[in-house]
Formats: sequence, structure tokens, C-alpha cells
Amino acid sequence: MIHTFLQRLAQLIRPERAQELAKKHGWFKRRAKISAFEFLYSTLGQSSACELTLNAQASSLSQPVSRQAIDQRYTPEAVEFFKSAFQESLDTALSWKVESAMTQSLQKRFAAVRLFDSTHCACSDALAEIFPAYGGGGGKAGVKLLLAYNYGPGQIQPLDLLPAKCSDQGLTERVAEQLGPGELGLWDKGFYKAAPLRRVIERGAYFVTPWSHGVAVYLGGQELDVAGALKASKENCVEWTAVQLGKTPESRLGPVRLIAYRLREERANRRRAQLREKLRTRGRQPTEEALELAGWLILVTNAPTSLLPTAAVSFLYRVRWQVELIFKQFKSVLRLDVLPSANPSRVQCEIWGRLLMAVLTFVWYQHLNAACLKLHECEISFLKVAKLLQQQGQSLVSVLFGDRARLTSEYRRLWNKFLKLARKERQPSRPTTWENLCDQLLNLPVD
Repeated sequence: MIHTFLQRLAQLIRPERAQELAKKHGWFKRRAKISAFEFLYSTLGQSSACELTLNAQASSLSQPVSRQAIDQRYTPEAVEFFKSAFQESLDTALSWKVESAMTQSLQKRFAAVRLFDSTHCACSDALAEIFPAYGGGGGKAGVKLLLAYNYGPGQIQPLDLLPAKCSDQGLTERVAEQLGPGELGLWDKGFYKAAPLRRVIERGAYFVTPWSHGVAVYLGGQELDVAGALKASKENCVEWTAVQLGKTPESRLGPVRLIAYRLREERANRRRAQLREKLRTRGRQPTEEALELAGWLILVTNAPTSLLPTAAVSFLYRVRWQVELIFKQFKSVLRLDVLPSANPSRVQCEIWGRLLMAVLTFVWYQHLNAACLKLHECEISFLKVAKLLQQQGQSLVSVLFGDRARLTSEYRRLWNKFLKLARKERQPSRPTTWENLCDQLLNLPVD
């Protein structure tokens, strides 16, 4: 298992390929102190530096140079070089199959389980023309990253880097086209749009998404009062198996399943308090209907009960929070949202560089998780892997730029260290999401 991992890492980190890409995009023109490989990977190494500065990057090279020399190399050609290096590494990583117990179990039900979401990162107002923000009380510039995550094998796929003003609903087409036949997509209600979801159904794919309270629900040709039906129910789970959503032909979606899960009192009260506070700032009061609906998690899916049992839908939707955790680590560990420069080329290079670092981190995570499930029957924590790689970043960069003969032994040392220190912790009294899925979904026969 480690032998395969080392082979794949060697395919991704190749000095000669970095040089070829730099020449192709016009960044490398003549021999100089700063090689294409060191320029690219010193930017990646910045994720482990105390400060994201040109001085720190310059001092990490095998032949130290001035900060001005580094600054001058951030050009439009560098952006294309970095973007190309990222895309090639991503395509290579996505072509690999990491067979783990988790992947094999999920494929008994779905060809893949894909999670989608976006995140916003503010940047210098000087970049407002390239990356305009959405207005309001924030800055004038910002970037939005649209991400897909394949849950079983733990593969990330950044789909787009866009101006922050782009709405999630406007990206639904981009998200929906990623799903192939037999695959399941999970996303939040910000991505709800009927037309792309109809195409998902036509392709033989599936989705799970929260019901947007503003979307009308029809049952047997009559509009359904969802809040009233839930208020009258004493059950903890209420399901309607064949409803139509939307009033007009353009917004019509169905037949689909609408499933409501009663939230625990503590969480329901917290959501109602948040709703009251949100409307208070607008000088309004929540309606009785809105307060009732705040006490429920209401999901929409086109997957049949034989494939996705009612008891499993809520557990499966919780998996979507993996994307939120990934974004959290992108920002807290890889510092994707720290973009202090007003140089648009440097900002874009740093974004593509940190996304490349994320791809490499997930390659470590994929293989470690497969090994840990096989050896110890437990999962690896992505957070712990990311933090350990950050702590070891400077030493890895020094080996990459110096004595590459020691690289394999350094990788082996880190592999053994991560398998020992990066395992997920769990509360013995409470099943994990994966254990709940195994119980409610994966052990049930497919009709």
C-alpha cells in the first residue's frame, strides 16, 4: 500500500515537468537562480510558514534571493503556469482509484456519492475589477471557490474559481452536470434550481437537498400545507413519497420524496432563536409557520426507498458537512483566505498553489485512510493529516530542494507517523456517521 502511494507521489512531484509547464506558458525564458519547480513549491510551502511573506518564500529556496526577485516573478505567465500545474496534478490524482472498505461499501448502493459546496474568500480591494464582491457590508473584492468532493475515496475536485458575486443558484448547472448515472449528489438549498435537477433525474442520477420553504409542494394535485401537517403530527419522521414541487411548468420538479425529521428540542430552539434574530435586524417577526418549520430538517430526494431507505436519508445528508470541514481546513490550515497582496498575479498564483497543496494533502489522506481502515478498522482525520503536513512543511521543502535522495525515507517516516497520530477519535457511547450509514443503509439489501 505504501509502495503504491510513493509511486503516485513521485508522479505528482516532478521537477522536470514543472520546467516544461513553465516553458510552455512563457514563465521560464532563461536559466536563473529561481527554478520553475522551486518557485512553484516554495509557494506551496508558504502554507506552513509563520507569515505569508515574500521574504519567507525567498529564504526557502536552495539559492536564496531577494524579495524583489520573487515579487517580479509573479506575472500573468506565472498564473497560467500555476493553474496548469494544478490542473495536471488534479487530473492525475482523479484518475487513480484508491480501493478502501468505505468506497467498496458505498458502491453497493451508488456509483459515487458526491458533495458540492462553495466558499468565499475576501481579497484586496485593488482586485475589485477581476474578482468583484457581492456588495453589502463586506469588501469590494472576493473570490468564490466551487468544490466537489467524492466521499468514498476522499477525492476533492475544485470546479471553478469565480468572482464572489456569483450566486450558488447560478452555479447549479455546473454542479448538476458533474453527476453521472447511478451517482448521488448532496448540496444545500442555495443550489436549488428545478431545470438542472430535472436533467439529473433524466440522466439516471440522484440528489438529496433541503427543501426551500418558498417552493410550493403539491400532493395529488392539491397544494400541501407542510407546516400545518407537521404541526399536527406526533411522529418524529413524516414522509410524502410522490410530491411535485413548484407552481409553474418551468419550476416544476417531481415526482420526488419529501421527508421531514423532527429536530431535538435544543437544536430546534436554537434555530428558532436564530430566525428571530435574523428577522429582528430587518424589523420583522417570524410567522407561526416559519417557527414550526424551523423545528424540522426537511429533505428532498428522487432516490427510491429501495435504494435510499427513509431512516438513512438524514444520516447520509450529514455527510455533506465534510465539505464544510474541508473549507474550514483550507482556511485555517492552508490559509486559503489569507490573500494580503494587491498584485492580482500573485493572488491568483497563491490560490492555485494552495489548491495544489490541497490536492497533495488529499493524496496523503486517501492512501492513509485506506491503510488505516484495513489495519486498524478506523478512519484517518483529514484535519490531523493537514496539520501534521503543515508542521512538516519546511522540512519537506528543504528535502525537495536539497537532498532528494532522502525523499523516500522521509515519506516513509511521515507515513508511519501519520498512521499513528492522525486516527479519528470517537466517543464510544455515540456511533459515528459512518457507523450509522453502515447500519441504516449499507447492510440493507438492494431490490
